[in-house]
Amino acid sequence: MNYIRLIFLASVSFLVGLLVFGTQISEYLPSKADVTETLGRLNPLQSSTDDVVGYAPSEPVFAGESTSYFVPVVNNSDPQVPKSHEIVILLASDGYTTGKNGHSTFDQCIDNRIAYAKRHNYAFEFVNVSNLDVLPVWAKMPAIRHAMKTYPDSKWVWWLDQDALIMNMNASLQDVLLSPASLQKQLLTNHPFKTSGGELLNHNSPASYSMSDIEDVQLIIAQDHNGLNAGSFFIRNTPLMRMLLDFWEEASFRENKVAPNEQALLCYFVRHHPEIASHVGLVEQRLINAYPQGYNMDWRPGDLVVHLAGCWVENHCEEWWNKFHAIVAKEM
Repeated sequence: MNYIRLIFLASVSFLVGLLVFGTQISEYLPSKADVTETLGRLNPLQSSTDDVVGYAPSEPVFAGESTSYFVPVVNNSDPQVPKSHEIVILLASDGYTTGKNGHSTFDQCIDNRIAYAKRHNYAFEFVNVSNLDVLPVWAKMPAIRHAMKTYPDSKWVWWLDQDALIMNMNASLQDVLLSPASLQKQLLTNHPFKTSGGELLNHNSPASYSMSDIEDVQLIIAQDHNGLNAGSFFIRNTPLMRMLLDFWEEASFRENKVAPNEQALLCYFVRHHPEIASHVGLVEQRLINAYPQGYNMDWRPGDLVVHLAGCWVENHCEEWWNKFHAIVAKEM
């Protein structure tokens, strides 16, 4: 029975040690509150309703209500690739554009996109971010994730800023860009990427794209003289892009001033992370993001969209909007 005595003595010694040193040990252990806070940061926000966009619990202010302005009819016999109901047009806004413009034309923006979505059977989702404590540009990423969740069978989400008008109401997104054949044709090859500010990177787009390569292109965007412009871009609804969105919206990038805005941060990712860059496809500016003016960037009849980027610099926003809205209103 000696082994029983040894076990008993060892147990007594452990309990005595715990009583003597327990107070000191507890100083080094995390409190219940610390554990709760840590778990809260690790768990994603679980919204109680489907119409709320959210970040993590540590940032409860990141929430906005969404409106499905047009829900497409599911048509599985649609021969197009992707099918029309698998495309989502998305806008997240506080009702204003840069420089506090755009409020008076907000309804026209919404009507323009509803008309286009209905004509082609695309979803159109709007997220109101007016209650956020950050600039609306940082709300793009959670809004896109929300659209992907709302339309889980969607293949592509088209982000389009509020200060843009869809001008060619008859052109389908499949014909312009998203069908495999169109995408292969429109992707720029051996084309240099630019950083925010227009500096050329030591990184070019591929020399060619095969049909199998097309599937690896998961974010389609244009760039101007200042680099990538995130006023209009297409993003696939895939696990890889959802992971990119998680990184893209990470608050520490804002807090540590890695980039002043979301498109500059995307340029940062492309510059420093080749794996991300390998999934980004470049297209000509006028294809998806024409400007009111500018060499080889200015909107011309037949172009899909006009984006009034920078209109606030010389106070042209209302003038340009009225000009282009008068043109497209005839088609709506």
